[in-house]
Amino acid sequence: MMNTQPSLCSVDGVTDAIASIPRGEDCCVTTHRNADGDAMGSALAVWHVLRGRGVNARVILPTPVPSNLAWLPGANSAEVFDATVHNSYLESVPNAVVVDLNTAARFAPVSDLLIRSSCYRIVVDHHVEPEMFAQCIHVNVESPATCAILVDVLKSLLPDGFSKEIAQCLYTGIYTDTGGFRFPRTNGSLFRAVGELVDAGADPVLTHEQLYNQTPRSRLVLLGKALASMQFYHQGATAVMALSQSDLTSHGATSEDLDGFVHHTLSIAGVDAGILIADLGQNVKISFRSKGQMYVRDIAASYGGGGHVYAAGARVEGLPLDDVVASVIERVGLYRDSARSMRSTP
Repeated sequence: MMNTQPSLCSVDGVTDAIASIPRGEDCCVTTHRNADGDAMGSALAVWHVLRGRGVNARVILPTPVPSNLAWLPGANSAEVFDATVHNSYLESVPNAVVVDLNTAARFAPVSDLLIRSSCYRIVVDHHVEPEMFAQCIHVNVESPATCAILVDVLKSLLPDGFSKEIAQCLYTGIYTDTGGFRFPRTNGSLFRAVGELVDAGADPVLTHEQLYNQTPRSRLVLLGKALASMQFYHQGATAVMALSQSDLTSHGATSEDLDGFVHHTLSIAGVDAGILIADLGQNVKISFRSKGQMYVRDIAASYGGGGHVYAAGARVEGLPLDDVVASVIERVGLYRDSARSMRSTP
């Protein structure tokens, strides 16, 4: 009998929990809003495995599949939450697998219904400080991607090995969340897992082509505007880009189109922290990145956001863009001052 109380699970524990979902039973697979490659790759990989085991699995997302991930195997079967279509299903579904997040707010409104229901919830993630909203929670903050965790979780459920479709989904999640194998925690163990996925049919050339070589011209023009807006602070160590709502609307851009922009700040000599701040209209989006000298998640958390230690984000409502920019610059400066003070204290 499965545990009904929230608890942390080992890799074997979460594998057993997924394996315990009966053939023919319903299961909702979901992930966070504005899904990235790791989120979509994780959700679709789990969906493929469950469907292969005879489970009636459905991927239900809080927001649409990003256009640069619509090519992933199974992405055309993903559903976008619609209260009129999904409320009754989510209130009664007996099982749910939630991937690449550990706070309920990140997959609202899907979470509002699943957490109120009596369904058995499984979480697989690699972010810090998980909320205990599931009966089986596996979080490995040392893993570079949720898809990397799922390589181990799903392997024993596949006696014939990874299918080409599952391998492609997992490879894509790992590739994106490691920045193309260049971020911390990209180690030999990860490359061995990736080699197994490539051997199973994941296509590295196709992955890069679909993710990064299908950019609309309008997005590159917007990137140029973001780069032109860049300002430097704190003796050149902090680079900040800012985009107004009119910048986005004049190019027909959405939040999705901004993905990856902030990484350009870290390509500059002397910069150890980069920030992109964009006015989306309903809120202001802040993306933080660090080369490792600054725990930007702490700053994101001060705005109600989160993420990884060196890659994090937040949304701010009720403040104009200029005020958010000024606030972020001030908080980063205070963080740097505090860090220097701690280092100089005997």
